[in-house]
Amino acid sequence: MAMTTGRTAAAWALVAGLTACAGAPKRSEAVAGRQEDGWVQVWSDEFNGTQVDPGNWTLTTDVHVNNEQQQYTTSPDNVSVSGGTLKLTARMQTANGYPFTSGRVESAGKREFTHGRVEARIKLPVGAGLWPAFWMLGSDIRATGWPACGELDIMENVGFGDWVSVALHGPGYSGDTPINGRFYPRTPVSDWHEYRVETSPQAIHWFIDGERVKTTTREEVERHGAWAYDKPLFIILNFAVGGGYPEGVNHAKEPYFGVPQATADLLRAGPQTMEVDWVRVSEKR
Repeated sequence: MAMTTGRTAAAWALVAGLTACAGAPKRSEAVAGRQEDGWVQVWSDEFNGTQVDPGNWTLTTDVHVNNEQQQYTTSPDNVSVSGGTLKLTARMQTANGYPFTSGRVESAGKREFTHGRVEARIKLPVGAGLWPAFWMLGSDIRATGWPACGELDIMENVGFGDWVSVALHGPGYSGDTPINGRFYPRTPVSDWHEYRVETSPQAIHWFIDGERVKTTTREEVERHGAWAYDKPLFIILNFAVGGGYPEGVNHAKEPYFGVPQATADLLRAGPQTMEVDWVRVSEKR
């Protein structure tokens, strides 16, 4: 559950925004048109190249919201592809007045999807105040603004090793949204896990390692405000440092907002990386 602070639509801001095991990423290949229980895969990025595919993603650098403490960059020190994975790396490195640098990629205008299954295999760093996320925004954000565009948080983590959170943000249920949940994978988040969402006009379901952990129906959402998910949404993978959501959990104001001394020391000792093995999208046929 994220907290909003100083959001701007132009920045496409972050609010407030699992059958896998530890070890090396699986080198399995996704097959276009692959079918599973009526689901047909329509797109994937397996990150098997040597750079971020510009046909799928934009490297975003102009997002400054939620009292986050990082400057996103396009540097390979912060965003890179190697060994079959996307790596978003946070560093203690001053840039543009911020004490940290990190990476963020978005599929807006390139890969957008209306209803279906969106999933990724991700390994997270651990350190209170680190804020990696896998989420989606309505493609009409420039026209309607946030939260009218709708936001679907598939996975957020604020640096704790045993839990992740999910949420919806929309008109009437944004910021400290009532539609949220905290869930505990069977092994630490620093292991590989599969995070998935399935959407339809009737409901949204969240999964960790193939196990459904939460369902929110349209009726439940409409008790709070308009349902905002019957339209194309784009995918975001980002690694923030500090900010409103982490601070709301760890209560750290110093040495940086949402970043306690232990995590500042961790980043001073070396970079921390959110690693993504693949992202896949399927449709029900």
